[in-house]
Formats: sequence, C-alpha cells, structure tokens
Amino acid sequence: MSEAELQVRPGVERADDAQTLQSAFRQAMRRLAGGVALVSTVQDGVRHGMTVTAVTSLTMDPPALVVSVNRRASAFDALVLSGRFCVNLLTQQHADLAAAFARKPDGDARFANGAWRMNEAGMPALDGSVASISCRVHDLVEYGTHAILIGAVEHLEIEPQQPMAPLIYLSGQFGGFWPLTA
Repeated sequence: MSEAELQVRPGVERADDAQTLQSAFRQAMRRLAGGVALVSTVQDGVRHGMTVTAVTSLTMDPPALVVSVNRRASAFDALVLSGRFCVNLLTQQHADLAAAFARKPDGDARFANGAWRMNEAGMPALDGSVASISCRVHDLVEYGTHAILIGAVEHLEIEPQQPMAPLIYLSGQFGGFWPLTA
C-alpha cells in the first residue's frame, strides 16, 4: 500500500516510537472492560492472593484457563512454587475486597476480609463469589514484565444462589454489567 493510499484519520492519536507506543497501549487497554477475580494459593502453610483482571478460558476439553500475572507481584512466587491456585470470580459486592487485595499488606493478612475457607482442592475459596475454580499450573510462559499461567482445572464450585452481577474493571474503576434490552 502506498503512502497516498493510507488514510489518516484526523484527531486520532497515533503511536510509533517505543515510549509513545507503551503509553498509548496502556490507555487502549484501560478501555477494555475485564472481569475481576481474586487468585489465591497456599505456599508453606501461608495463604497468598492478588486481584487480577486478565483471566480467560483456554479450552473446554480439557478444562483450562489462563491468568496473566505481573512477575513483580507479591503473590507471584507463591503461585509458581505452590503449583496450584484458585480463581475466585467476583461480584459487584466484592469491589472493596478487590481493592484490598490490590494493596498491601501481603500474604495471609489480605484474607482478614471476606468469607474465606479452604475448598476440597485445599485452596482458599471465597464464599459468595460467582465461582471458584481451582487449578494446577500446567505451564508458565514469561513475556516482558508478566507471566501467563496456564491452569488445568481440577475443582470447580459455582454459587447457585449468586445473581449474575459480575464485578467489571474499566478505565481504572470498578463497575457492573447491565444487559442491553431489545
């Protein structure tokens, strides 16, 4: 395609150099709504957890999911060393808990709030979450500042009485989802 054929849209921000591209990419990703979850694990008898928004299903056969984790996160080493984790899908009622797990203190102190228990897989599960999905780390892929954990699902609990009111993160804020009406 020649330069003459390229159409430049007025008023649209562009990024070409590395520094501008990184800043623009951050702004673009802030505009992508994501579900919010707490990822929990136990390492050497101590519970660890963190708030994440980068969780997605990978495959249904066999059941597996993907979690993207910053390698500098306080819970990262525990997630890798334990080899197991639980993804607790949050509701709108959990916004304060999600904010708390994104801050200090680290480790077991984060579990002072919320109704936590050890599930059948031996992982910390949050009562009242939409679902708690316990996984074994099948693989880990490092890229840049983050790592992708591929979790093979070993145990799943779905809260039957929980209304479908997922917690959503968009543009640095927690919110909810409302279906469009026809």
